[in-house]
Amino acid sequence: MSDLFFKLKLSYKFTSALMFKETRSPFVRFLFSKPTKERPVPEVVVAADVRPLGLSEGIHKYSILVEGQRYSRVISIDSNNIRGDELNEALLNKVYDQKVAVKAQGLPSA
Repeated sequence: MSDLFFKLKLSYKFTSALMFKETRSPFVRFLFSKPTKERPVPEVVVAADVRPLGLSEGIHKYSILVEGQRYSRVISIDSNNIRGDELNEALLNKVYDQKVAVKAQGLPSA
């Protein structure tokens, strides 16, 4: 799954790990960040839990739940024709910007 997300050419760097919970099926947790040369350790990260929904004719479907959001979204990635717009970065940007603003105010964040 991570290799497909890498091919999306997101502006974010990310790491991923397989997670298990007793009551739900396994999922992959992605941590998205924007490290820079000046700050190689990112100030904030955005977590997203991704569950595979299936594969049909080369199209992978995933449920993605970004932290702070109530509802998950379904994304489709065609492994034979990756366009780069399959994951709308605006949602990640919104959560990222909110976390940066909270940090700038000196408030504790999750």
